[in-house]
Amino acid sequence: MSDRQISHSMRKAFAICSLLIIDALALLLAFFSSVQIRLQILPAFFGFFPADFPLTYTTHLWWILILCLGCLAYAGLYTKRRSFWPETRHLFVSISLAFILIMAVVSLAKLSGEVSRTSIVISYLLALIIMPLVRYGGKVLLFNIGIWEEPVLILGFNHTGCLVAEALQNDQYLGYRLAGFLTMNGESDYKPQKDYNIAGSYEQAKTIITSQGIRHIIIAAPHLPGSELVELSNGLQPYTRSIIIVPDLVGLPMVDGETDYFFNEQILALRIKNNLASRMNMVIKRIFDLVMALLLLIPLVLIMFIFSILIKADSAGPVFYISKRIGRQGKEFKCLKFRTMFLDNDRILEEYFKSNADALQEWQQYYKLRGEDPRVTGMGKFLRKTSLDELPQIINVLKGEMSLVGARPYLPEEKLSMGSFADTILLANPGMTGLWQVSGRSEIDFEGRLRMEAWYVRNWSIWLDISLMFRTISVVLRREGAY
Repeated sequence: MSDRQISHSMRKAFAICSLLIIDALALLLAFFSSVQIRLQILPAFFGFFPADFPLTYTTHLWWILILCLGCLAYAGLYTKRRSFWPETRHLFVSISLAFILIMAVVSLAKLSGEVSRTSIVISYLLALIIMPLVRYGGKVLLFNIGIWEEPVLILGFNHTGCLVAEALQNDQYLGYRLAGFLTMNGESDYKPQKDYNIAGSYEQAKTIITSQGIRHIIIAAPHLPGSELVELSNGLQPYTRSIIIVPDLVGLPMVDGETDYFFNEQILALRIKNNLASRMNMVIKRIFDLVMALLLLIPLVLIMFIFSILIKADSAGPVFYISKRIGRQGKEFKCLKFRTMFLDNDRILEEYFKSNADALQEWQQYYKLRGEDPRVTGMGKFLRKTSLDELPQIINVLKGEMSLVGARPYLPEEKLSMGSFADTILLANPGMTGLWQVSGRSEIDFEGRLRMEAWYVRNWSIWLDISLMFRTISVVLRREGAY
């Protein structure tokens, strides 16, 4: 084994140990916080919880920690590199499995007199929040000090390769450091928007991989025929630990997809699913919408009441704006929003276009005015910038006309412009938020929005909805893409 291989092995072992310590500290924080909640808070509100219940967590903490970390290791959370949301999904499953096993041990070994089952449940709920956050901060820190990083080469200096490079540079959690590009024939003239390091050509790949200790390569060559791509991959495989191939399949459903193969013929197969074609999945999505909408309704009622007063004070007209939108299966419904425009907005817009040709062109491309919109009231500007004008749509969700997460509710006159995307997008209810809203919103043109929302419908999962709801909070706070 070479010195470089020994160094890489030591860094990898150190990274794993660091992650184990980070997870252990997060679990300890969850455990001891649950003890304090059990001893200090619950007895104050619920008399049937004795304040002097013996909680000997320290006696059993060693095997509880080992069991939890073992479940995380079994899920590959110390060896496989995943982006934050996909990994958090695996983290939730592993934590749930670990605490089910803990409860089983406590029950079967009759340890309920020594370990509070209430504290275990609280620990579980806290761990679901604490561990992803601590892990995120820990991985970013480890990446910045050079422990959680893995050099990677991208083979293919083209548009696809640069998209991959940008994704890697924006995701420190994933832990890949771009060592450079390997160029192929005909790529020397490509001019990207950013400056990237060109490590060499494909013919120099073996030398560069060996000299720089590269263990992972990403092949971004969608222009290559399948036979050449296979030959390229097979030629590099002996010198690397893994090869990631980025195929020319943008927009293909990926969530919950499966890879398969036909052994004798050596043929790779991709199994894709249409999750929202399942009646059971539609029922699950509806239950999720109802539960979350009812939980959100109570705090939102007060906020909506305050906004109603401010809207009435700001300009003449009703509080709510009601418009016809296209729902599931093309059925029209009345969509609720706070009114953000003056009552004679059509006349104002027509006059504005007469003296602003650029604004008319922008309207035709984005179906929105991304800059100054003369139709919008003073209060409306605030509501639109924060996306709070859509809060009344919680009523549409409760009525079953919309979902919390879904495609944008389109106008009836936009259906023709949706083209073939309409068949996919209208399989599900439109949403208060969605993939378009967290991915640039008004910065994305109409066709780009349609592609995103069709991709969402094809790739739907409860976990995707949960992740988009959390991402919506971040986008709203930063006011990204809202006009």
